[in-house]
Amino acid sequence: MAEITRRRIGELQRAVFQVLMDEPGGLAVKEVTERAEELCPATAFENEDYPSQPGQRRYPKMLRFATITSVKAGWLMKEKGVWRLTDDGRQAYLQLDDPEQFEKTAIEKYAAWKAADASNYDAQEAAADVEAAALAKSTSRLRRAWLVRGANVDGTNVLPLWFSQGYCSITADVPDIARGTAKAVIAKHVSESAPEATAIAQGLYVGILNRFINDMDVDDVVVTVDGNNVYVGVVTGDPTYVPNELLTNRRRAVKWANTDSPFARGALSSDAADRLRGQLTVSDLTQSLPEFARLGGVELDAVEEVAGTASDIDIALPAPDTLLAEQLFFPLDWLRETVELLNEKRQIVLYGPPGTGKTFLAQELCKALVEGGGGEYEVVQFHPSYAYEDFFEGLRPRLSQDGSGAVTFELVHGPLRRMATLAKKNPGKPFVLIIDEINRANLAKVFGELYFLLEYRGQSVNLQYSDEAFSLPRNLFLIGTMNTADRSIALVDAAMRRRFYFQSLFPTAEPVRSVLPQWLASRDLPTEPAELLVALNDAIDDPDFAIGPSYLMSHALRNPGGLERIWRTAIVPLLAEHYFGEGRDIEAEFGLAALRKVLSKNLSEREALDQPAAPSTNQEPTT
Repeated sequence: MAEITRRRIGELQRAVFQVLMDEPGGLAVKEVTERAEELCPATAFENEDYPSQPGQRRYPKMLRFATITSVKAGWLMKEKGVWRLTDDGRQAYLQLDDPEQFEKTAIEKYAAWKAADASNYDAQEAAADVEAAALAKSTSRLRRAWLVRGANVDGTNVLPLWFSQGYCSITADVPDIARGTAKAVIAKHVSESAPEATAIAQGLYVGILNRFINDMDVDDVVVTVDGNNVYVGVVTGDPTYVPNELLTNRRRAVKWANTDSPFARGALSSDAADRLRGQLTVSDLTQSLPEFARLGGVELDAVEEVAGTASDIDIALPAPDTLLAEQLFFPLDWLRETVELLNEKRQIVLYGPPGTGKTFLAQELCKALVEGGGGEYEVVQFHPSYAYEDFFEGLRPRLSQDGSGAVTFELVHGPLRRMATLAKKNPGKPFVLIIDEINRANLAKVFGELYFLLEYRGQSVNLQYSDEAFSLPRNLFLIGTMNTADRSIALVDAAMRRRFYFQSLFPTAEPVRSVLPQWLASRDLPTEPAELLVALNDAIDDPDFAIGPSYLMSHALRNPGGLERIWRTAIVPLLAEHYFGEGRDIEAEFGLAALRKVLSKNLSEREALDQPAAPSTNQEPTT
């Protein structure tokens, strides 16, 4: 991380402050950036484009990134694209003229910001800063944090040895394995050393070795626990092999920071504390790196501090606007309530009978609210044979690459795992997985242990196939659609109902009831299709199977015979399938001619009621 030093971050910050010192009302971020670069020109490194994003010059992103600590220190305000200094910020600029001391003081104030309410930190500016931090840190590997267990190794607590001799260790009854050894080679050694172990046990063993030997690096933070006590240190050496020490034969040198004053688990946030509860000997704690480092007394640099704050920004989908409501023909209040429910629970099911636009609505919301925020969405459809291995991850047969024709098994990630990975890599952006026909699969079978995570975001579970703990990131949302013609919501099991909010879409009730009339009016089409749909659903008299407006929202209505063709080829066959075996005359009950007669009769009755009463011919007798 030579290009992103604390001094350089301080220099960039002070250039921004110098620009804003004479601007009490603040300046637009673009003008701040341009004027700051005149005072603090870009280095050759900062003048380059990001390799992964051609056309994205580093300097503006680096400048944004550099100012994040000032925002959290209360020195700089960012509101709707305008930056201005606070009184404390002006004092800091005048008193801290050394760039390195300036940035160091901002980082020290970060801990106070963590404990304060950050709700005034504008969401768009926050997302932009998180993106800048992510791009800044992408230039090289950052520190990671690891949990390594040693309090109970075959019934022995080896932590006193770790602390007195300065290392951490795992026990592995395999030959010496050099750093950089491929995971497949490690698996071969494990298989030869423990042939009697099950495939799952061997896989866990391989994962532990690979993390300890290859993934863990010098300067990473290491954490261990003994009862209620939490200890933190810094890795200072590459892996070594000590064959005669059976309980501690695979070691990494560690400089322990708080062996005399460990902190209690209760001092951790619930998310960080939960990450200590897994059963793996070596597991990744990087998401909580700043918290463990701060409590353990390990100093991080600015990039690591800011990188660790990305997950603190609780991404929420923005509220729909009037334009979107008009495009979808849905009430703005209803759309906003739906998004609010999604932001609150992170999971929602849109349910109703066929043709109510459930999937269409989900995709249009994602196009407007997710893609606009720089995120992504994906659609997956459940069906009766869909399983956990399809949805999350599973072993898939693959032909060997050596040309022998042999078949090997490869762990393949499904849509949920892929979206979760993207969301974790981009914590400042929203990601949505739309699950179409969610009720058509066996949900307990599809979700498996992930059902727990739907209710407890931030906590983790051990996976069936992978040798690691997994959690669902807060910026991953799930939208399910459920066809009530297949299964009434009353039959949905309690576990699912507890984990999702449910928003109804029924043709006979608002907001769906008004969709077709509005759509027809916007295209200057006759109102008859809307009137026929009302008559059809009155005849069906079953809310769970009422026919939705999307069947009739077709440009074919403009063509001669278009309405008749839709009715004959789409609606009548659907009803025939639904009432199959009941001996009903579908055409006589629900055909277009039959319903038009009903409409004509209703119109005649209304006209008769609207006619004024004829004067009475009966006269009172006269006397």
